[in-house]
Amino acid sequence: MSKKPSRISEHIFEHPVLWAVTSIAVWAAVTNVMFLLTNYVLQDAFMLFLCFMLIYPIGSLIICFLYAKRCGIKWYMPFSMVPIITFEYLISENFRAIQPNIFITTAFAMLFGSGVGNIFADKKALEAQKKAKHDKRLHEDKKYRKILDD
Repeated sequence: MSKKPSRISEHIFEHPVLWAVTSIAVWAAVTNVMFLLTNYVLQDAFMLFLCFMLIYPIGSLIICFLYAKRCGIKWYMPFSMVPIITFEYLISENFRAIQPNIFITTAFAMLFGSGVGNIFADKKALEAQKKAKHDKRLHEDKKYRKILDD
């Protein structure tokens, strides 16, 4: 019988792809709220600077750091952030409100956060997780039983 996670967050943390998708979706929602806030509610240059040149890079860095620390560097986490943010602003009607510097900021924040997070990652746990995944794929975790002894 398989162990079932007691909470949704434990289920998300067990699967790196699910954690990456969830964290990117939550960060995209926060970014959209900041975009709407600076464009429609508080139309001030200082708020635009505060949100997209201070809060946004720090948030991107923290998300990539935590992911890389927990799961190591995976190709789908950092390299999916820039296309998602680009697509998000291309479908927005006020694309020119956010300068293209946001994409460069995203790229630097995700690369730096992922690199530093990988430094602090638990290498033994990552290797054990990779070996368990490999063994499960090869079905080597099943116990051998002799047919003739039955």
